[in-house]
Amino acid sequence: MMSKKNFEKCISLFFIFYLIIGLIIYTDFGVGIEEHFQRQNGFYWLNYFFADTSFENFKSIVETKYQQILQADTDLPDPSFFNFYGIVFDLPLALIETFFQLDSSKSYFELRHLTIFLVFSLSAFYFYRIIKNRFRNNLVIFLGLFFYMFSPRIFGDSFHNNKDILFLSILTIAISYLFKLFEEQNNKNLILFCFFSALASSSRIMGIYLPLILIIFYFLDYLAQNQSFKKLIFKSLKIIIIFYIFLLLHYPYVWELNIFEINSWFKNFFYWMNIEVLFNGDYYMIKYLPRSYLPVWIFISTPIILSILLIVGVFLVVKIIFFRLINIDQNKKNKKGDFWKTIDEKKDFFVFVSFFSFFSYAIFLNVAMLSGWRHFYFLHFFIIYFSTLGLDNIFSFLQKKFKFKITHIISFIIVLHFSYINIKFHPFQSLYFNSFLSSNKVSGFQVDSPNLSRSDALKFIIKTEKNKTKKIYVGNASWSPMSNGKDMLSDVDQKRLVFVGQELTKADYIYTNYVYKSDEKYNKKYKVPLDFDKIKDYKINNVLIYTVFKKKN
Repeated sequence: MMSKKNFEKCISLFFIFYLIIGLIIYTDFGVGIEEHFQRQNGFYWLNYFFADTSFENFKSIVETKYQQILQADTDLPDPSFFNFYGIVFDLPLALIETFFQLDSSKSYFELRHLTIFLVFSLSAFYFYRIIKNRFRNNLVIFLGLFFYMFSPRIFGDSFHNNKDILFLSILTIAISYLFKLFEEQNNKNLILFCFFSALASSSRIMGIYLPLILIIFYFLDYLAQNQSFKKLIFKSLKIIIIFYIFLLLHYPYVWELNIFEINSWFKNFFYWMNIEVLFNGDYYMIKYLPRSYLPVWIFISTPIILSILLIVGVFLVVKIIFFRLINIDQNKKNKKGDFWKTIDEKKDFFVFVSFFSFFSYAIFLNVAMLSGWRHFYFLHFFIIYFSTLGLDNIFSFLQKKFKFKITHIISFIIVLHFSYINIKFHPFQSLYFNSFLSSNKVSGFQVDSPNLSRSDALKFIIKTEKNKTKKIYVGNASWSPMSNGKDMLSDVDQKRLVFVGQELTKADYIYTNYVYKSDEKYNKKYKVPLDFDKIKDYKINNVLIYTVFKKKN
């Protein structure tokens, strides 16, 4: 058995290895569909905050950049309408871009990609702290951390998804301080928990559940341990006040809201676009998706081993909760709690309640979703926690059953398998599907809904065109905003491209990633003309990412 000190050294080396990988590959990824709006959002608020200051030169640069964004893409949403979008990531990145005078689109989007990767890396450290305090088996702790960091879709998105990965990361950090409060209730842990809960809430409004669920747990403690009701009220008000102060300090949206009109807080978050998504071979309005949408997407885009471990972990927690419920003793005094006997069980109960609350919310309340389960990537924390719990119990059984180190062999195979997936799909880990979905079934789902393939396709087109001085006219046989994809190219290559949208007869090359706003069978504008030849089908493991056509000579 490795000593604690040596294990900590190994984990430190693993984090260094992970950071080195990230620093090597962060420039490989395309630009996501929401990144341009997020950059615009940052400059909108940076311009707002500096409008009345005396930093004239800085204000001029910010205003110029903001106007350039508006002129370059007139289809971007108005940040003043979407003022409920948080600024915790976008504004600092706009500030850095301005300060260092980054004028190349490739440079400032790569900066965003590097930054979100570093934020996710920080959350991985907090996740490690969580599972280190929960589990005793070093191999299980390592694999739990490995799952968190290298699950293909999350790993890929950690280099470009500035919204969903940010929320997952901050949520993970906030939960680590919540668990600290379970272990020791002091002002330091409470303040840090409220701070990160406020950051999570401004990133996605669902983060507001964090202080609420802590109050619920305080209430359960009150019921089980006969605590003072006045103490319960005091602790609850303390959480609400500190949390709200942190929200006020950094979230412009709440400045316009009345704290006593709670309903008005949430109405803007139920805005949804009038578009359809392809799911299991059929098109659905995003507000009226089948209830199976979220569970199916999670299952087909998560490594099968994680789904198995998730089921085992959930079963174990449900079994414990069931036995706790049927053995509640109303007459017993000074109990730890009716639903748990130890702090570890209390953590498990929190994860169970949180996971199934969000899961049920998405399934039963017709939540508008887009791009697979991207908006619910924060469930990754709960999935990996349960998977680690399942793995811990399976490894405990195997270590008792077999004398040789079978768990080490299994661990090696798992690490090898995940590494192979990430290398095979690079730089499209975000578009991973597991082997459960056959190649002919993949076409029934929107593969490249983040529109990451645009940059890769444009690089291929530029490389293919032999006349290096000629302007290249590029058509788009999909709904994806094609011109945005050029921003990961060099300035020289960008100037060679002319985008003709769906006027396909004017194009030299046509791109499609098979993402449509509605059923393409009834929308002829995406139909590729007959005088074009297919010159590239980009596939990974029979998953078709995009296609490029070239006009016949």
